[in-house]
Amino acid sequence: MKDFRRIKPLLTAVISAAAFLALHIPAASAAESDGARTFDDEEVIVTQFGDVNLDQFVGISDAVQLQRFLLGQSEELGSWKNADIDEDGVVDSFDFTLLRKQLTGKAGNGGTLDIKVVDMVTGEPINNVDVSVVGLYDDRYFDVVNYYHYNPDVPMVLTGLPTDDKYTYMIELCNLPGGYGSVIGNWDQQMFYKFGDNTEKELTVRVLSNNAKRNVKINLYDWANGMSIPYYCMLNVTDKNGDSYYPTLRYEDIYLPDGEYHADITLFDYPVQLMDPDSDFAKHIKEIYPNAEFSDKSGGLDFVVKDGKADRELTFDFSPKDGKSNYIEVSCIDGSTGKPLEGVELSVIEAPKEYAMTVEKWTSGKEKSKIVGGLVMAGPWAYKLQVDKVPEGYTGGYDEYFHWGEVNEYKSDITYVFYPETEPKLISADIVNIIDNTVMNELGTFEIWKINDNDPARIEKVTAGVKAGEKFTLKDGSYLAGVGSDVRDNGYVGVSLLTEKGKELANGLNEDEFFGNTAVILFTVKDGKADRDLVFYVKEYDPADDIVEVEEEEDASLYEKKYAAEEE
Repeated sequence: MKDFRRIKPLLTAVISAAAFLALHIPAASAAESDGARTFDDEEVIVTQFGDVNLDQFVGISDAVQLQRFLLGQSEELGSWKNADIDEDGVVDSFDFTLLRKQLTGKAGNGGTLDIKVVDMVTGEPINNVDVSVVGLYDDRYFDVVNYYHYNPDVPMVLTGLPTDDKYTYMIELCNLPGGYGSVIGNWDQQMFYKFGDNTEKELTVRVLSNNAKRNVKINLYDWANGMSIPYYCMLNVTDKNGDSYYPTLRYEDIYLPDGEYHADITLFDYPVQLMDPDSDFAKHIKEIYPNAEFSDKSGGLDFVVKDGKADRELTFDFSPKDGKSNYIEVSCIDGSTGKPLEGVELSVIEAPKEYAMTVEKWTSGKEKSKIVGGLVMAGPWAYKLQVDKVPEGYTGGYDEYFHWGEVNEYKSDITYVFYPETEPKLISADIVNIIDNTVMNELGTFEIWKINDNDPARIEKVTAGVKAGEKFTLKDGSYLAGVGSDVRDNGYVGVSLLTEKGKELANGLNEDEFFGNTAVILFTVKDGKADRDLVFYVKEYDPADDIVEVEEEEDASLYEKKYAAEEE
């Protein structure tokens, strides 16, 4: 089903207006025959049989207008399609007879919806809710009832609704009373309905109160990402009779009274599918997690709530679409010649921070690049490209991590540049505690990026995993270096130079030598030597450091004015 919820605001002005014009056909376009009028405009659609004047209500005024039209006392009809109740292409006295019967509840054409709005838990009616009913016909949109103020003492019964399968009806709730609506029981308070073979339907829209206790767990799990993903699909929950309890539910736990239920999903346009238990991807996951169990849920799943508890968690497992994977293209270049460098040993490792499965190992050759394909995992730390060994006499290389949001034929490129070690190792960097100036090189490693001489905004990673305190060599140029994740894993971070607290702590340090943080340093190499002592200053991580100091409002206002003036 199309997601008409998203298009309604856009269609209101355009399609509704177009439909309005199409539905208002002047009487002059009708052919007269024995007091009856025949119409040939196939573009007009029925919105509600009997709603002759097109005011979204079938009542006495429709009968009056149709009678005046048939007697020749008026040339106006809001919609001749609505007036042609017996659908024979002619508006005549037979339609008038059917309309009179429809008004007395004895006969008519089309379907009947008896709409009720109740509390999900108690089943009691909810007063003072605005109910709208929207008709959807192909790509056309029209109001059947616009903001009916629901009162359970006055039944909301709509008659004369076309039952053709081309028609879908969207029932939408607005202006819910206090205690409802901020926690959504049926997402966006919308329900879609088609008549099918049942032309008389009591349609109950159930809404969950904000403080209702949830007794059914829902889990939408993407095994490629290794996490629950809330936005892949819409969940529909019905009872065993097909009556809807949650027609358009997003990812959230729910409440259901005791009973037998069925849940299924409607996938959005993402490159995923429900897990096929017999697929290669399912077999791959079972190799990693032997206890993982999958079943075919393409037809949804049945479950029972008894004594206020569900007999299972509603779990839908997702995998990449069949045949989809991602790729890494790796190039190893000799920095002195610009040609491929042979002899670099590399590995691609899946989930390096979890189960660390080696996908492929190879040694670079004369070919320009190597493509490693068939990568079916996504999410954080999905794969690590690891440089296992560099040819003797060369320096460079580092481990690179890859993480995609999804598996969808994405390709990531990486080019390693290795330089001959022709210069002596004259450079080293230390990690120092900014509090007491203690050298703490055992905390971890650091990474180095080269700054483009012609475009300082561009940087290129040179190497990673450099051990603090050890000598290394770099070609002449401008560089940026920062501590690695292992330092942060050991509980130490740099000090921000963008806050007053950080500036006070870094008192005496030259801010120009750092890139906004004392754990990220700027330096230049000339004749194989750094232009300054390379020191990363760190301190133990304190959550209070994450609290941003907010300036006074008038100061912020002055800053905004200054910034605006500079922009001009």
